[in-house]
Amino acid sequence: MSSTNNGKFSELFGVIEDYAQREYHYQDKALQVIAGSYVFMFESEDMPDARPVLDNILEQYDYVFTTIERGNLDPLIVDAIVKVALYREEHMEWGINRLGRILEALFRRSRTDETYEDYVTDTNLVIRGLERMVTGSVLEEFVEASNGG
Repeated sequence: MSSTNNGKFSELFGVIEDYAQREYHYQDKALQVIAGSYVFMFESEDMPDARPVLDNILEQYDYVFTTIERGNLDPLIVDAIVKVALYREEHMEWGINRLGRILEALFRRSRTDETYEDYVTDTNLVIRGLERMVTGSVLEEFVEASNGG
């Protein structure tokens, strides 16, 4: 996957793309950078579109990117999806869709993996992510309305 996103952060995004194609620890670091870099509505520069990178990671893990330590859902994947979805209004539907796919995958895992004990905690994490997206979207509309735009 080569970056088609040119701009001020193209080098950073190139590293994110490279890390996302490597093993777990690199992917985890890519998620940390995405979650920390995509801050909706307060960003002065346009960030590259990280949705394909996140989709690539999600697809590799059948939408359940887990922690190595416990095997529970890694909160970074939810945080990164929420931040990228909130970054642009047109990304919201994508974010809702991906969190929905994670919920479906968690449900499937709960039915097939008898050792999976974190189903309720993991689904709550995803639901909180959905709530953050809705709240963030409403907040953005409020800020835009108060600024006259």
